[in-house]
Amino acid sequence: MYPLIFGILDSYSVMLVVGFILALTVLFIYLRKQKLSRNEIIDILICGIVAIAFGIIFAILFQNAYDLIYYGENYKWTWGMTFYGGVFGGIAGFVLMYNLYYLRFHNSAIKHLLIVAPGCITLAHSVGRIGCFLDGCCYGKETNSWIGIVFPVLNDGIKRIPTQLIESIFLLILSIVLLILIFKNVTYQTFPIYMISYSTFRFIIEYFRGDYRGKIILGMSPSQIWCVILFLLAPAVFILLKKVIFKETNKNEKTNS
Repeated sequence: MYPLIFGILDSYSVMLVVGFILALTVLFIYLRKQKLSRNEIIDILICGIVAIAFGIIFAILFQNAYDLIYYGENYKWTWGMTFYGGVFGGIAGFVLMYNLYYLRFHNSAIKHLLIVAPGCITLAHSVGRIGCFLDGCCYGKETNSWIGIVFPVLNDGIKRIPTQLIESIFLLILSIVLLILIFKNVTYQTFPIYMISYSTFRFIIEYFRGDYRGKIILGMSPSQIWCVILFLLAPAVFILLKKVIFKETNKNEKTNS
């Protein structure tokens, strides 16, 4: 729609930066609420910034892996990105920095991070999808319905489903729900909630996407395959959080009751 803001700034990059800033801001506010020290918060934010860098690199590498599999000998390098690559890379980068850097100077803050991370991810992702809409990528299939939008960047005058905006709205709603659960201390099981909610939505919205989806395997796009994996892993994460990471918290709750 509007690939350039003010005619000079790449809209997709701008939205990515805005999304990352909002995510780091939420992280900062939550950690302050948990009464972590200034140095602890600064070092976690440093880990977060490194995680973002890892996420961008992995998002690009995953997209190129998809293209290599799909195009074979006709493959050419692309600077395009894929979400799941960004998530896996970001998690890997954060875990690396957290263990090699943060834990050298501070006690573990893993419980706080596991609770707040899904809210940060969904918020940044929601804003990032607006960047996709402005850039004209990740569009939906052709449609004649009222919801259809013509993307000038495609230069074909065809109305398409604005899947980017639909996903952005869903992610914004999910992030609001998660942030309420997080800041109201309703539950620590925010990761399983995120994994089930987003994987289900993304699996469905993939059927309405009209852009290049990568090589179809077993009738599913690469993103749908990751959705299935994420969905199936959610119960294991639920048990891990309940029986291992937050085990003492559960014991204390039983004692107080």
